[in-house]
Formats: sequence, C-alpha cells, structure tokens
Amino acid sequence: MRPAQQVHTERGPGVDWRDAAAYAPLLDADRSLLAWEWLRRDGEYRIAAEARLRDGGGADRQEARAFGLVAFEDPRLGVPFALPLWRSQAHACVVRAHPRPALADGDSFDLERLRDKASLVCTNDTEHLLLSNGFQAIRLDGPPRVFSAGPVVLSYEIAGIGSAERPLLALRRFLALLRTGSFSRALHPREARARRWILMLRASDALAAGADQRRIAQVLLSASARGERWRTREPSIRSQVQRLVRSARSMAAGGYRILLD
Repeated sequence: MRPAQQVHTERGPGVDWRDAAAYAPLLDADRSLLAWEWLRRDGEYRIAAEARLRDGGGADRQEARAFGLVAFEDPRLGVPFALPLWRSQAHACVVRAHPRPALADGDSFDLERLRDKASLVCTNDTEHLLLSNGFQAIRLDGPPRVFSAGPVVLSYEIAGIGSAERPLLALRRFLALLRTGSFSRALHPREARARRWILMLRASDALAAGADQRRIAQVLLSASARGERWRTREPSIRSQVQRLVRSARSMAAGGYRILLD
C-alpha cells in the first residue's frame, strides 16, 4: 500500500554530511523514522536488505527480525519516503488490536479510508499495519485479516502502568487520525532532541566519509576549529567534538534503538 507517488531517493548513505539542508526534513520525523535513518546506514543491514530485495525476497521476515523489522525496507529510502515496519518487540509504541462485535453505528475502522497512508504486511499469525505520512508514524498489530478484511470494530490490548504509556500514546494518535484524517500536531510534536540526534547522524556520516575531528568540529560546531593548534586554542570545541563523535559511534553501534524504547 505504499503511495504510488513515492520514489526511490538517495539521502543518508552517500549524502554530503556538510550539507545541513539535506538533513533538515529529519527535524519533523518521529523517533521511529529517525531510528530508521541509523539502521539504513548499518553495513550489515544494507548487505542483507539489498540481497533480499535484489532476489525478490524483500518479505524475508525471519532475517529482517534480527534488525528489529517485520520485513526488509529498501535502505536507499530515507525520510520521507521510507516505510519501516518495526516489530513490537523492538518498538514500544505499537498497539495490539482485536476484532469485536459492533458497539454502535459508525464505530468501525475501515482501512480504505486511510489507504494513502497505509502499509500492511501479513505474517502467518499477525497483520502489521503502519500508518505514515513520511514524517509521523502509527503502528498497530492484530490477528490475520483484522485490518484488511473490511470495516471492523476494534478493541485494544494495553496493559501495565509504565509499559502502557507508549501504546496508549499510539492509540490516542490513531484515534485522532481517524477523527480528523490527519496526524495531530499536538500528539506528534517535534522531538525536543531532534537537532542533537541529527548532529550525531551527520557526525557519523562524516566519520564514514573519512573526516577527522578537526573537520567535523569546523563544519558542525565552529568555524574557529581550524589550523594545527586548534585543540589547544579551542579546548571547549575540542571537548564538544569528542563527545559528539563518541555519541555518534555509540548510536551507529546500535544505540539508536533507544529511540524506539
């Protein structure tokens, strides 16, 4: 159900890390899509996904599970073109839905109403639904044909206290989308740490491109980080870039999973 107007794009892997405008769309992306930007840069993921997509095995779900996904998504696709379906075991913000008898007229969910925003993957025992406009995403799981078989009244499985907060937020976002037909800005606010996470992503891309700490500091932090003695002349910038590089390496090594917690 990927919208027909979406096309493949190269952004992220291969992007010029010095070009801030290339990363600007990520400011409006939610955490699940920011996490995808890290995963699609992972060398092991790219090798596995490209091999499966090349031989027509994009839905090789068993192998995709190792990366936290229901099915492989093309690593060439970045925000806002990617539609990564994270598994509920990796992504805390997933609601489990079940069909039930109608409670009242007009209280049923019809996937056709949201077809332009929907991506659906079916496994043996679960339907995995992603609703996304490319920047915000809502994830639901349910038994076979619960979403695809037509209008259905849904009940929702939310349990616990602290563990209920993220699925409850996803449910509120889902209900708001059904009421208005659009993603609620109030329930999908811009991430407060988005700029810092994007800075880490650019630093990681810079390292992959062979940039050293001086060049990263000069482009991402301060133009004063130039010359052979910049470390002694700009000790605060030196400390900042060291922390940035450590954080970027940690995120690239799997630390980005915290964005899904």
